[in-house]
Amino acid sequence: MTHKFLPLLLAPVLLLASCGGTSAPSAPSGPTAVGSTSATNSPVRTPHDSGAQTRSAEEQSVFEQLNAARAQGRTCGSRYMPAAPAVTWNGYLATAAKTHAKDMADQGYFAHTSPSGSTMKQRAEQSGYTGWQELGENIAAGYTVHDVIQGWLDSPNHCQTLMDPKLKEVGMSYLYQPGSKFGTYWVQDFGTR
Repeated sequence: MTHKFLPLLLAPVLLLASCGGTSAPSAPSGPTAVGSTSATNSPVRTPHDSGAQTRSAEEQSVFEQLNAARAQGRTCGSRYMPAAPAVTWNGYLATAAKTHAKDMADQGYFAHTSPSGSTMKQRAEQSGYTGWQELGENIAAGYTVHDVIQGWLDSPNHCQTLMDPKLKEVGMSYLYQPGSKFGTYWVQDFGTR
């Protein structure tokens, strides 16, 4: 089974693309970390709701595994990340994640930016996640509900995104699409408003 990962981190510092295509070493069938991106957004302090709270059993299981992982400090590559507070579910981020997972499966690609140029920032805002201060995204393909969190934790960039204490909300998508390139697709979209 082929497993793929790709992290994206949008933080409130500056727009900065990582060194093009740098990959972390991994086993041939393991996760591949490809880089991260940062961005700034003007903080807008307006009341926000959390959107729809519906999620599949797979998404609920990985949401619980995510918060259990964040509750324990760990080393992500060469960087120690202390325990981080639990994230809350955000339906708008989940909508953005679902849109991206479906698009990757339908169009046969695996990347943070779609072939049409749609980015995580654009998908989050189009889904109703506005006034954000930080965004982050992890994607994976070919993983089961039982091994996706461990795969992200084993990849330094994904682990750092997953453990980032500045990221307070998450929405995610699990998509099983028989006949697609990887079969299963995971998207974790994180944010802070």
